[in-house]
Amino acid sequence: MSLGARLLNRLAWFYVGFVLVNFASLLWLFISSYLTIYTDLPLPYFMLYIPNNIAIVALVTLALILGLYTYMGVTLVRGGFSRGYVPVFFTASVVVGLALLLIRQFIAAIVVLIIALALLIGNYAVLTSIATHRASMYMWLTSTLLIIAAAILAVIRSPLVNYVGATIQSLSILACAIEVWSIMGRQGQAR
Repeated sequence: MSLGARLLNRLAWFYVGFVLVNFASLLWLFISSYLTIYTDLPLPYFMLYIPNNIAIVALVTLALILGLYTYMGVTLVRGGFSRGYVPVFFTASVVVGLALLLIRQFIAAIVVLIIALALLIGNYAVLTSIATHRASMYMWLTSTLLIIAAAILAVIRSPLVNYVGATIQSLSILACAIEVWSIMGRQGQAR
């Protein structure tokens, strides 16, 4: 079962949103950390990088990403693809895991968040399976393998996880940009 033009148009909105959210997140963290660490600029630049602001940006980014994954899942399910349930279950497991953390049920939260990690790998597998361009498919596949590597590195050597995470985000941004370009190119050819 291949992806129809209408479904591809709806998925293009997911890809555009994914690029914008991830790029803005990476750019904000890079600029704020650079201004804080490598320059002698006074406030308010230092205020960008305080833990409270980082936590707020992380929560906003997480909410936007979860919304995008839910949108992708619902779009795929409505298009007749049962693999769309993976992003929906991922969103639900992250929300339940965070709720369990807030009510101090740490063991249950860890179990649910490990399930969420497995579903995140599933999300990237879904994105690999619906890729319309070969380059983006390989980028999603590489990102999937890097998520597995990051999970292993978190246990062995956690400082490397930040670099692997930035690489995953960068590959995801490129893969989404290629997908939008591919979808828009198909629309141009159809006219």
